[in-house]
Amino acid sequence: MNVAVVGVGKMGMLHAGIMNGFDDVNLCGMCDASKFLLGFAKNLTQVNAYTDYRKMLDKEKPDALLITTPVFLHIPMALECVERGLPFFLEKPLSLKGEESEELVQRIDERNLVTMVGYMMRYSETFARAKQVIDSGALGEIITFSSTIYVAQLFKTGKGWRYSKEKSGGGVVMGQATHLIDLLGWYFGRVNYVSGHTRAYYSEEVEDFAHVHFEFENGTTGWMDSTWSKRHHRLLEISIEINAKNGNLTVNDDELKFFLDSPAGGYDDGWTIINKPDLFEGVEFDIGGPHFSRQDRAFVDAVKSNRQVESNVKNAQAVQKIVDAIYHSAEHHGEPIKI
Repeated sequence: MNVAVVGVGKMGMLHAGIMNGFDDVNLCGMCDASKFLLGFAKNLTQVNAYTDYRKMLDKEKPDALLITTPVFLHIPMALECVERGLPFFLEKPLSLKGEESEELVQRIDERNLVTMVGYMMRYSETFARAKQVIDSGALGEIITFSSTIYVAQLFKTGKGWRYSKEKSGGGVVMGQATHLIDLLGWYFGRVNYVSGHTRAYYSEEVEDFAHVHFEFENGTTGWMDSTWSKRHHRLLEISIEINAKNGNLTVNDDELKFFLDSPAGGYDDGWTIINKPDLFEGVEFDIGGPHFSRQDRAFVDAVKSNRQVESNVKNAQAVQKIVDAIYHSAEHHGEPIKI
């Protein structure tokens, strides 16, 4: 399977490396407008480098394209793929605003095109197992949740497109918290209302802190707290705590633990504690963490079998509409916004 990459930044290099490590994938081309970044691609043997992604698609004719460019380029590049009938992987988030993706979603549906958007936390061992526990019904009715996503990244004015609202669409909610928003939707279903509060402190145009209250269609309520300016969090860390009728569950990047009042869903009553190493399964090629490799493998297999995945463009559009509502709510001092 021939795969090309457009956007040779951090994530482009990551996905290119993983794809190049798969035995059944040939990395045939890489494209970037930056000659400095493109120098990385030119050092790879048997991988052609381009500055125009359309020329790369015309010449290489890949079976799939990985789009790892800044957000404002996502929709036009994705539409080009649809026009060519080309399956594509798109790094999150989907777009600057949800309404920008309406035509894209419609045309993808018409062509039944295989797509994936890079919400890789679904492929992390602990979060994937938590999904299994929730789906088993062992917890019973889910009542409330609390969740956080933190990293120590920004403590002075940042530079680059990520801190420009015009090019990024927003700050920590768009660039980071969408990973957690995607997980919450995966766990609890459709969101009904959100109430958001944000604050820009280090950044001039985008938010550095966000606190959001959610109400889901099934009655579950809870909150999310997010910042990329949290000290003592060297790596991105996500934590979710769930309170339910038959017990409670806590999951983070390293551990899953839950307590059941009575046996249910194939699980015993009392405590069950599962550490991340207990869940480990090897991957073909690991750069940046096995969840990235599992994600890329899922995309490759979906393209080969012409099968849709859950974390596709339509799912990413739902996440984006939640983000839009959070920003709208924050502009009106936390006014509840219906999705």
